Amino acid sequence: MGLFDFLKKKTTTQDSSKSNSNTTNNQTFTYEAPKPSYVKKEVLDKTSKYEIAVEQDGPPLLSDLIKSAIPSKQGLYPHELIMLEYAPSFKTSNNTFQQFWYYQYSVTEPQSLLDSLFVRGFIEIGDLKSALQKLKLPEIKEELKLLNQKVSGKKDELIIRLLENGDVDYLNRKFKERYYVLTEKGEQELKENQYVSYLHRNRYMSVWEMNQRIAQTHCAYRDILWGYFNEQSGVYFQNMDFGLYRNMRLNMHDFLYEEEKYKSALHLLVEVISYDLSGLGNNYKFVLENKKVFKDIYRTSRLSNLFTGEDETEVTLPPAIISYFERLQSNLGMDSEEFIGYVYNEFAEIHIKDRIFNADECANIILSEIGLEQRKIKHSYKVAEQRVEKI
Repeated sequence: MGLFDFLKKKTTTQDSSKSNSNTTNNQTFTYEAPKPSYVKKEVLDKTSKYEIAVEQDGPPLLSDLIKSAIPSKQGLYPHELIMLEYAPSFKTSNNTFQQFWYYQYSVTEPQSLLDSLFVRGFIEIGDLKSALQKLKLPEIKEELKLLNQKVSGKKDELIIRLLENGDVDYLNRKFKERYYVLTEKGEQELKENQYVSYLHRNRYMSVWEMNQRIAQTHCAYRDILWGYFNEQSGVYFQNMDFGLYRNMRLNMHDFLYEEEKYKSALHLLVEVISYDLSGLGNNYKFVLENKKVFKDIYRTSRLSNLFTGEDETEVTLPPAIISYFERLQSNLGMDSEEFIGYVYNEFAEIHIKDRIFNADECANIILSEIGLEQRKIKHSYKVAEQRVEKI
């Protein structure tokens, strides 16, 4: 599957780079964790310092993960820190928990983990105001209507109005469920260990691996993550796994965009497009070594993965990629003419030996998609087919 196929699915479902986990995460159920079973890991690749491994059947035992992890200054491990992040969404009893607690963090008893954070002073039971904040806006407005109070304003304003004008005893009886809130101690823990919630959202690396790397290097997690991106990019490039390579470079683009390094982010996005429009995928080394056998299959697949127009005569790009370019143009503050020239120059910096489209054609494809250029490639399927035939 090409990266563009991968991105197109984002517009109709979820971010497919995280689809397997997100599909699981969005399912909420009354928690009954599977029986934990430690399984061996299959080592897929090694870098100079770390093994890249996947779990074969299920998560390891939490006790085994903790053995190699380093606690925070106040004694919390990664799974406890992520529970601290989620704590304000949980009630003091009768909770349901998502499946990722087991499959990502090996937590078999989430409620016990919440209870432990409470006992140790990282969370406390919230008051009536925090309970009202969990209500939906129409519910709050309905209570205000009963009091002949205005229902205009933001949610926080409506809650204050309700507390000031309503019968607090009545409200306590009606909305008796209480939720956890962070104590000052808990807030400080999250502030000092931001890597846990960041990696939980982005899945670039396991929180357990980041925990070990921070302990070994004493570097900031974002610096470690940037090094990891480059480390993995090098492995994928050396192995000629260009599908994995460009996906990693796309992660790097997202990372730099967060840091508002827009020119560097654009350069990486240009590289991602260039490699995808080259048609190069994973296992390219194997193809080269067996070129005589796989010649026709390889050429056919390269072309069919790129040409998605109904008449197979034009390359089309997914909305996600187009929007990335549009937002970068806006962030860079360039006018159309300046941006067009800049993009052509950026594509010219990417050198790929075997490619379906040359640098200028790649630039024209994306610029025409965002409406800054007229598409100059005529009969693009035939043009690319002739070029691939020469490879």
